[in-house]
Amino acid sequence: MQEINFDSQSLIENDIENPNPKKHKHFKRIRNWYTNLSQNQRYVFWISVIVILIIILGTTSILVILFRPNQQIPKVQASSTSKPVKKVIAKVAPKYVDPLDGTYVTSKSILNRPPLAVMVENSTSARPQSGLNSADLVYEAQVEGAITRFMAVYLKNSPTSIGPIRSARLYYISWAQGLGAIYTHWGGNIYALEKLQSQNIPNLNGITTPSSNNTCPTSASITYTFCRSLQRYAPHNAYGNALGLWNLAKSDGFFSQLTLGKNETPYQFASTPKTSSLGANGSSISIFFDQGVIPYDVQWVYDQSNNDYIRYNGGTLQYDANTNQSLTAKNVVVLYMNGYTESYPGEGTTEAAAPIWIMQTVGSGNAYIFNNGHETKATWTKTSNTSRMQFKDLNGNPITFQRGEIWFEILQPQTGSFTYTP
Repeated sequence: MQEINFDSQSLIENDIENPNPKKHKHFKRIRNWYTNLSQNQRYVFWISVIVILIIILGTTSILVILFRPNQQIPKVQASSTSKPVKKVIAKVAPKYVDPLDGTYVTSKSILNRPPLAVMVENSTSARPQSGLNSADLVYEAQVEGAITRFMAVYLKNSPTSIGPIRSARLYYISWAQGLGAIYTHWGGNIYALEKLQSQNIPNLNGITTPSSNNTCPTSASITYTFCRSLQRYAPHNAYGNALGLWNLAKSDGFFSQLTLGKNETPYQFASTPKTSSLGANGSSISIFFDQGVIPYDVQWVYDQSNNDYIRYNGGTLQYDANTNQSLTAKNVVVLYMNGYTESYPGEGTTEAAAPIWIMQTVGSGNAYIFNNGHETKATWTKTSNTSRMQFKDLNGNPITFQRGEIWFEILQPQTGSFTYTP
């Protein structure tokens, strides 16, 4: 840094121009002090000045940033010529109605497939069954030996395991035809098999399906058609997979043959009832398919908190092996249907002749509808094998069901009865 020299003449001129002698005196002292500094001391002085200025500027900037007031964005008044802003409304997935049980589904594609009507065993060795709580409809009726059997009908749900699957019977075939369903079974008596074959009724038979005797997979993610479980002994160990069965039915051309709604009139379904309209909690329906055969007696107990009925079979709470949840239904239908027995060969030509049940599915009779904790007296009619059972109250009005699973308890008046405790 160069040494700064002061010109004496300029100082004189400055003195003349500055009329304040005190100010001049202070400036002179500063000049003399600076003049007496060595060169190194002058370096230190100017470096100190620069550092102090940097500190002052940095501190000032920080304070300005920290304590500056929030800036308000001025509101712009829209002119009368401004275009209105469109309100964006989120699209809600459309609700499609399952025509079997009236529940809502968000995917229309699952309604394009025909229902699966699967024969499920109910002997004591078959309990607990798999997949019954996933069904839209369940038909229960008596077969041989006072044992009852189910036909579980699926549309919206695809349980990974359904069973144990058992053999075909004539009257179940008629109920499946009325739904446009794929009748699914494991063998059958001669009359039932003859009907399926002679009338070309779409059906899936576990006995004639390749690989049906393979061991059931341990993983629920594996799709199969039929299988045999190692957890039970035959004939109580046959099971099916819903998606696999639908895939098989589609490859067999059954999707083009069956259309849901083609042969049936949908039931009427109500919205959720008011709490004040519900029946008494604990009211029950006791059903006796064959008097004195206790393992097949059924009781439905009304649960007001969920507005559904809980099922007991043979005095024991019955549950679904897939979910470990008790079997429930939103609607329980008890109806009387005439039937008789005839002696025909059993499920194989080498078996001895045995009496088999035959029920008169086409016709009419008395029915009792239970939902919301109440009983409604009604009648049922079925005009043909390919029509669905219809229900009307005693005034001739169609019965209104609650949205959810419907269980049909089908009794023969010669042997069956039921009681209701409000």
